[in-house]
Amino acid sequence: MLEVEVHQRLRSLLQTQPIPAWPHHLTLARLVTRALRLGPSTVLEVGGLAGVQGHYRLGYLAAALLWPGTVVLVAANAIQQRWLQMEWPRLRAWLGVDKPLYRYPQAPATASALVLFTPEEWLRVLLAKTSPWTELPTIVDGLDELETWAEAVLTHHLPPEGWDELVWANPHQAEMIRETQVALTQSLLRHPPNPYEQWLLSDIEQAWLAQVWPPCHPGRVRWVTLERSLERFTCHCSPLWPLAELLPYWPQRPWVGLGMALSSLTLPPVTHCRFAPHPRDEVVHLYTPGHLPPPNHPQFYDALRQELYRLLPQTAGLVVIVVDEQPLQTQLAVNLAAEFGSRVQRERTALEENGILISGWRFWQTHQERLPTPHLLVIPLLPIPPREQPLVAARLDALRQQGRDWFREYLLPRTLDCLQRAVAPVRGGRVALLDSRVCHRSYGAQILQALEPLIRYSRLSGFLGSDHP
Repeated sequence: MLEVEVHQRLRSLLQTQPIPAWPHHLTLARLVTRALRLGPSTVLEVGGLAGVQGHYRLGYLAAALLWPGTVVLVAANAIQQRWLQMEWPRLRAWLGVDKPLYRYPQAPATASALVLFTPEEWLRVLLAKTSPWTELPTIVDGLDELETWAEAVLTHHLPPEGWDELVWANPHQAEMIRETQVALTQSLLRHPPNPYEQWLLSDIEQAWLAQVWPPCHPGRVRWVTLERSLERFTCHCSPLWPLAELLPYWPQRPWVGLGMALSSLTLPPVTHCRFAPHPRDEVVHLYTPGHLPPPNHPQFYDALRQELYRLLPQTAGLVVIVVDEQPLQTQLAVNLAAEFGSRVQRERTALEENGILISGWRFWQTHQERLPTPHLLVIPLLPIPPREQPLVAARLDALRQQGRDWFREYLLPRTLDCLQRAVAPVRGGRVALLDSRVCHRSYGAQILQALEPLIRYSRLSGFLGSDHP
């Protein structure tokens, strides 16, 4: 069987080549090969350091190289660049397989090749229904981002310059189009500012827009992003549940998806396998002080600042503080820069050895592989999706109307996934989770369980004196 050949050749390679140690290389390669050959489709959750450092990629690339036919590989450009510069040339030479590799759409009709797709290209091919690429064995890396990919591909936009295009396309409606643009601008400028400058359109705003821009399909939501200083805006029409809209187009052939944290992902029936962090080498030393006030308390920021002033001077090495809330992020950047000077940087990758990086969740997740491993990761607030974001608000309203538990069905799973991905690079090191809700709310136990294996500290003295690599 092909699984046996992949296992034997990869085992021989692991014994003779300087490949990063990971105990699941062979298991992952067999699972991928079997899924592609027989099904069912399989989702592999690769947490811990292996997920951040990309060690798991060796297994599925070996399976794809040794597969007798064409395999579609789907990944973001950053992962593809790593394949092409690192894993791919060495692996092909080690295994002695001269299998051609192409980027879509330049791939010719060939009996055996690897074809690279970006996620956006692959989703558009799926939505086209008739493409032969959807009938080929497929491996998708970075499946954590599937909902984000689907939302981006399925969302329609009307940018500021789009109003001119509407006028050019409909000259007989030019006056009404301009009046609508002016009315919407004035209405949106009256909205009180929020950190994202984004809102769901009101009923009357939607009625105005519907006169010049075709209405959304059922199950979609209209919202707007405002550039207040420029007095211009972009309209968006997005699916309320992107994966639900995508599922009817999902490939019927066996496929394999890989990601770091996939508990919130709803897909067709698949086999789900989780490679847990190593119980000894990837223990998180987690500080969770219960004495801090909750985030909505007036004294929260002062207490948070004092806690940071106790933590930071006693940490030798890079410190990363991850917080999305823009006002809080700005306050921390200003006050910590006044105390620690140029060590403090905001969303930059060029850092001093003992630097203090303040970033949002997206920046941290995107640049984890490029940044040095932090000596301390500080999480001031749980990454609960903010209700000020229009699509979050619309989804919560939809769940409420159905009488469903909007917190445990939507907000909590996404919070857990975000935390698992954020903590992965510092497994074996220190994490300070300063949101006291983890100590006092009923869902705190689920948060701690999602971060296991861990050693928990409630006192700073024990945390700073913890013995770890």
